[in-house]
Amino acid sequence: MAVKIPDCIDWLLDTAEAPIRHNLTRSAEDTISLLKNIEVSAWLMRLTERAKANEIGAIHGSHDYRMENILGKCWALGLYKEISAFADKMSFIVDYLNRHIQIPSTEELNFGKLYHFRDCEKVLACFLPQLGYYDEPAVLHIIRQRIDVLYNFTKQKRYDIYVDGAKLKGVKKDWQPYIINPDLYADGHIALPDMHDFILFAGVYSFLSAEEQGKVEIIAAWIFGDGYDGIIRRYGYFYAPGGSYNVKAIIFKLHLLNFQDMTFDKGDLVSLVFTVFVLSHFQAARDSIWFSQALTYLVQYKNSAGHYIFPSHMITEKPDSYVIFGGHMNVGENRKNKAYSEIISTYWMERILQNVVEREGLKS
Repeated sequence: MAVKIPDCIDWLLDTAEAPIRHNLTRSAEDTISLLKNIEVSAWLMRLTERAKANEIGAIHGSHDYRMENILGKCWALGLYKEISAFADKMSFIVDYLNRHIQIPSTEELNFGKLYHFRDCEKVLACFLPQLGYYDEPAVLHIIRQRIDVLYNFTKQKRYDIYVDGAKLKGVKKDWQPYIINPDLYADGHIALPDMHDFILFAGVYSFLSAEEQGKVEIIAAWIFGDGYDGIIRRYGYFYAPGGSYNVKAIIFKLHLLNFQDMTFDKGDLVSLVFTVFVLSHFQAARDSIWFSQALTYLVQYKNSAGHYIFPSHMITEKPDSYVIFGGHMNVGENRKNKAYSEIISTYWMERILQNVVEREGLKS
């Protein structure tokens, strides 16, 4: 895909606050200003409180105190391993992961076993490569484990992921058509890719071997296959009898908007910019018809200056929202600034298009 973009970097460096400037330059001067930013201070304080309490729990969820949102915002705001004020607060997470991967999960399949690998490993680790922790032993272990699990399923190009829930005890009638085949998680490792997986792979992609990159591309290609539309947005329901409940939804599939029929509303568009950014790291995504359609949709918001101004629902910053679903798109800007929407929109679009240009250049 050949994409020519106007250079908005200079304008952003002149106009934006420290987090965006720092993300674009990684200069020492901007690092000092970064730590003084109000939004950075607020999220770093959340991490500091968790570090002082040595509290890993409450990993997955939409609340701002959830670890996935704290780490996701720390990444978006430009914090990373080389900043000592940040790294000092991260050591307890890295130590936890290095211990956790040594702990055997329960033998029987239950939801605790699924969370052992999903929450306590994948979700907790997914932003760590983006934060500079791509070479930590535990992070590498989780990355390679996820690549192998997902590749072994997606290489089959299968989309028949459901079994007949009517034959299983304690399954609600409405859920019976959407029970995910227990073979896809029998060992506790869920063989279906979600946003946490793609964030994990995006952050480490350039450090992977050619073989590992090839496997990741097979995984990414799977979500653009013809059968993907036949899978419901919640993916489906996991079945693990023996606990307080037998059935539960655990993961969401990536929400790929239908740009052919344009059958979506404002709520569907909340995650679009973030989703396109994450997928822009993968050739299989960039080569897809869907990605071209998504870029065409986003480009309509370019103004005469070559900048972008997305509608507010496409650059949401809302308390207790998922970073991974586009609920925390601010990058340290003053929301009262008249240029706020233009700065945030242009920044995210610049990140997307730079990925396209840089990676297509490497491919050629």
